Amino acid sequence: MGKRRLIGKIVILMLGLAAVVILAANSDTIPVSTPKKGYRVVIDPGHGGSDCGAVGVSGVKEAGLNLAVSLYLKEELEALGMEAILTRSDERALAEGKKADMAARGKIMNGEGVDLVVSVHMNKFTDPSVHGPMAFYMKGSAEGEKLAKTVIDSITDELGAARRIANPGDYYVIRESMPVSVLVECGFLSNSGDEALLQQEQHQKKLARAIARGIFSYLEGDLGCKPLD
Repeated sequence: MGKRRLIGKIVILMLGLAAVVILAANSDTIPVSTPKKGYRVVIDPGHGGSDCGAVGVSGVKEAGLNLAVSLYLKEELEALGMEAILTRSDERALAEGKKADMAARGKIMNGEGVDLVVSVHMNKFTDPSVHGPMAFYMKGSAEGEKLAKTVIDSITDELGAARRIANPGDYYVIRESMPVSVLVECGFLSNSGDEALLQQEQHQKKLARAIARGIFSYLEGDLGCKPLD
């Protein structure tokens, strides 16, 4: 009887070891959760260097505001699992002269593996009553229009503003970008209300988060209705 028990234990042990070996051999076929694709997004803070861009009613310069929003946008995109590349990360231009500067931006925008380009700007108009954000896509680009619409909807919804259409345009960044692209005008420096808001850190962060959510929604689907802080 004792011999039979011993044999039984040995058989059970061998079966257990066989099961472990089989599981190990097939471990690569066991379903595991995998992260979503790490999208690569180029952020282009408009202007820089001697090109300050638009000047607000109080004298604030566009280039600095573009950079501020872009830096926050980089953080937001990275928090969503994307790789974010800035065409410029300080107040300097990329090269001497406008033509060389834009060519350098184009090289970054059309770099290897770039999925999407977003250019950040501030607007200005002769009528000081005009205000609010806008988004432009390269005319004729169906994907550009889809992206611009998703982004402007995200911004206006979070700012509590009336929705605006995405606008076609023919600006260098969206024209020369091979990946799908959008040019975001965050507000009008010619409007005193917009200008004041655009200088506020909290408003800049809110714009950045809304733009990031719009980009994510275009690439992966809606993030849901969770409000921004």
